[in-house]
Amino acid sequence: MFSIGLRTSSSELVGILRNRALLARTLLANCFVIPAIGLVLAHIFPLTADARIGIVLLAAIPGTPIALQFTRMAETRLAFAAAVTFVLSMVSIAMTPLAIETMPETMERNHQPLFFLIASVALYIAIPLCAGVLVARQAPKPASRLVLPLGILATVVFAFLMWETRLMRREAFYTIRGRGTVLAMFLLLAASMLIGWLIGGPDGETRRILATSTGMRSVVVVLYIARYCFPSTNVFMIPLVYLSLMVPTNLVFHLALKGWHKLRPANGI
Repeated sequence: MFSIGLRTSSSELVGILRNRALLARTLLANCFVIPAIGLVLAHIFPLTADARIGIVLLAAIPGTPIALQFTRMAETRLAFAAAVTFVLSMVSIAMTPLAIETMPETMERNHQPLFFLIASVALYIAIPLCAGVLVARQAPKPASRLVLPLGILATVVFAFLMWETRLMRREAFYTIRGRGTVLAMFLLLAASMLIGWLIGGPDGETRRILATSTGMRSVVVVLYIARYCFPSTNVFMIPLVYLSLMVPTNLVFHLALKGWHKLRPANGI
């Protein structure tokens, strides 16, 4: 977020929020359409109670900075990528307690996930983004030199974290597989990405950003909800497996789009 702030301005970020039609479509998709799809999938497949809870939570809670690992590569819509991440993270603050209230009465009431979410939005999104914008305004030349090394650092750290969690995610996959659980999660991911693509309008960069930002649900928040509200269950394994699905799917998606755009001029399409 700090490196994105170095490459954007406050006027660009505010300008994105003034596109009311696009903002309304994004909120409608993430707050109503995708949660409804999650509920349908939870009833269609013969899921365990833990899997049903995890999938419904994933569908209901949008916004994750992980999406920026892919959307920050946008050449012309970087400010939009940052704004979407911020907006959806703010929306998740409202969606989290609503999602928790729909869960079974057997869960343990705990407000810590909401406190964690508010702190995360400030610490990992709002503050570094604003700091980057401020540094770029006050010292544009040093800021431009920081963009590339920070981007490389972000990629290295992300790859390291994915590697470090591989055994945990593999164990979660083998534990929850069966009853169509993995298929239900993949359908949720594919449907969310398709909806994000369709609401993006005519601009290809906007569609690409919304497909990823909408498809990538807030796995970290669901993990905290599982920890504090559903202890001694396997609910926490559902977002771990979803993480294993959404990262490679979006990697293939962005690589395919990049290859397609490179081939278009050569093919005269």
